[in-house]
Amino acid sequence: MTLLLLVLMGFHLHGEIVHEWAGIIFTLLIMLHLYLNRHRLWSLSPNIPLTMLVVNRIINAVTFVVILTAIVSGMMLSRHILLDQAFHNPASWVRKVHMTSVHWGMLILALHIGLHWKMLATFFCRVLNISSNSFFANVMMPGVFSLIALLGLYELLNQDYLDYLLIKVDFSFFDYDESALLFYLRYLAIIILFSLITRFSLWCLIFRKDKAASP
Repeated sequence: MTLLLLVLMGFHLHGEIVHEWAGIIFTLLIMLHLYLNRHRLWSLSPNIPLTMLVVNRIINAVTFVVILTAIVSGMMLSRHILLDQAFHNPASWVRKVHMTSVHWGMLILALHIGLHWKMLATFFCRVLNISSNSFFANVMMPGVFSLIALLGLYELLNQDYLDYLLIKVDFSFFDYDESALLFYLRYLAIIILFSLITRFSLWCLIFRKDKAASP
């Protein structure tokens, strides 16, 4: 879903029809994800610290609201697939809501990834047959991701991303001379930045304290 979200962010690279179909596929994947994980949405492990349970549920709820807003506003703006539907509304406020919710949605998705960072790291270590206690897993990869996160911070502060989050943008402006690879790497770096911030914050504020308090 993260890769598909990056495709959606590259609206100018693929055109409106591809963007709309990608949005529909993304919506279906969200529904499938919710269905497959329905038993984990609220009934989390009792071994997880209470604060973590609260944070998890808040992020899940905010994710649902933001993604739903992006989906509904996107359907209203559709100029091809859903053009003839009664809810079609190309008003400027709908476009503004869509752009804002999409950019917030990317950050919320990054927080969601950060919640499960340890689980994802363990999964990829098993797939790649790498020991979770190895130098590669504990030093090299965190170092690489930290460098990517620094790049994400630079891009966040030097691009107009914050303007989208603060509802200051009425129209999207794209650099058509920028390569697709560089465009996607820029947004991927921002996702990794907020994922690592989430993971580090949870470790410092919840898991480290919980471990220190345990006998």
